[in-house]
Amino acid sequence: MAASSSQGGGGELILAAPHGRPITAYDALTGDVVAEFPAANTPRHGLAAATGPGTAFVAASHVCPATGAGSIRLLQWWSPAPARELLVPEPVAALVAAPYGSHLLAGGGSGCVHALALPSGAVASSFRAHGAGAVSCLALNDDGSLLVSGGDDGGVAVFPLIRVLDVDYASGASPAADPAIYRVAAYVAPVTSVVCGRGGCNAVVASASADGTCKVWRLADGAHLRTLALPCAALSLALDSTSSSLYAGCSDGRFHVVSLNSPGTNALTATTSHESDDSASAAALVAVSLANGCRNLVSCSEDGEVRVWDLTRGLLLANAFWASGAVGGVLVVRRVPGELARGGGERFRLRDGVAWTRTHELAEMGRLLRAEEETATSVELIEMNAGVYRRCLRLLLREVTTVANGGRRGGVKDGNASD
Repeated sequence: MAASSSQGGGGELILAAPHGRPITAYDALTGDVVAEFPAANTPRHGLAAATGPGTAFVAASHVCPATGAGSIRLLQWWSPAPARELLVPEPVAALVAAPYGSHLLAGGGSGCVHALALPSGAVASSFRAHGAGAVSCLALNDDGSLLVSGGDDGGVAVFPLIRVLDVDYASGASPAADPAIYRVAAYVAPVTSVVCGRGGCNAVVASASADGTCKVWRLADGAHLRTLALPCAALSLALDSTSSSLYAGCSDGRFHVVSLNSPGTNALTATTSHESDDSASAAALVAVSLANGCRNLVSCSEDGEVRVWDLTRGLLLANAFWASGAVGGVLVVRRVPGELARGGGERFRLRDGVAWTRTHELAEMGRLLRAEEETATSVELIEMNAGVYRRCLRLLLREVTTVANGGRRGGVKDGNASD
């Protein structure tokens, strides 16, 4: 059993996008199916969750297998039907959502990053992140101020988010202006993954390449801290909350753990395979991510096997289950996705769209009825108070009339003062 969440109904969800199959949300600890969404041909790093005030969307990159045209499918947490098909200037792969769900950043095949306003999907700005080749991966630091981009040209670039989302800057900047804070020619092979640690602008960032190396940088200025040699290419990276351990999911079906506490040590501290016999035939790991307050590690292989590891007991296998097909994109998100968190239980399945819509409508009707009852109660209280005020006014008028007439009632009988 995986380490239990300290937040009871909290925890994380694993979003898996199998090729040609529905995008499915699983409970990260139990493997229970929580929700299903329409299928999309989603590549690695092609899933993002946009959450904010009044916003709860799942965004999935989609490439039409017939025409090769690209789009982004914007899906609602509380409905199995597509909310909107966002058109993009070119086919895109890597996605990341800006803080509060205001924008979606998409990496294109031309090396440009496109910022799309949500939920309209209008392209707010586009800028060149890499000179040649596609944008292969994107990441935001923990405070959402800096965007890190990795490309097929082997470069890593860092951009201030406020600048790339500034429409006035994008329209007024000269064609030669570079929005990047700095660029690093990190590798001679494509960058396969980037991940930021915690600490805002003072955090570290780790990147991996198809050449089998990982490099660790200082995010503030791009200073190179160390290079790690892996047995093969790492397709996904994860950093723990203290940036002391780096987890690399590799193409050989293994994930490797490297301790970053000792600056002079670049050796692997642990290696674990999805295959029980640790053979070389295991499917590539397309995603590794931390969950449950960094107490669990989630790994997902290309053939759809998801494993949850208990880090508190030394990489002990806590749970394993299979997705519904060969997986392209995988994402671990917090289990507070708007309507889903309020409407769904541990084993809730958004399979029947009509039934869920009716349930949602009944809940809304109940809310309106309660509001009407509260309004009626308020009106009754106001009428009661108005009666008290009228009685007080009658008594006051009677007393004023008595005093004005020298103590005489002046023909006004008790209790007959006009309202």
